[in-house]
Amino acid sequence: MSSILVCGVAYSQPRPSLAIAHRCGGVGEGNLQQLKRQAHDFNLGFWMVEGPRGAYLADVPIQVKKGHKTVASFVADGPLCYLKAPAGSYTLVGIYKGELRSIRAHTGDMNVYLRW
Repeated sequence: MSSILVCGVAYSQPRPSLAIAHRCGGVGEGNLQQLKRQAHDFNLGFWMVEGPRGAYLADVPIQVKKGHKTVASFVADGPLCYLKAPAGSYTLVGIYKGELRSIRAHTGDMNVYLRW
């Protein structure tokens, strides 16, 4: 929060939050290829997989954190998610079958994995 002074009285003014757009999908080969064709519109990409063979996951609740602040949250409806985020480092947090996993990613990373 910042404040502005108007006629000697300080008023709180919320700071704008980060604008982070996302797109997730990839269930089915056609959907996956369509989503991959849109990768150039985003600057961070990650996969959600399970097990040693990397079975694709969907319906995973995701939080995107910048420092200790959650800047976006959504349910990933497929194994591949792309983000368009301001430059920087982020922590991606997901929960699957009650287990929390997190990874650190930077804008420009397009192939990082949340793995259970």
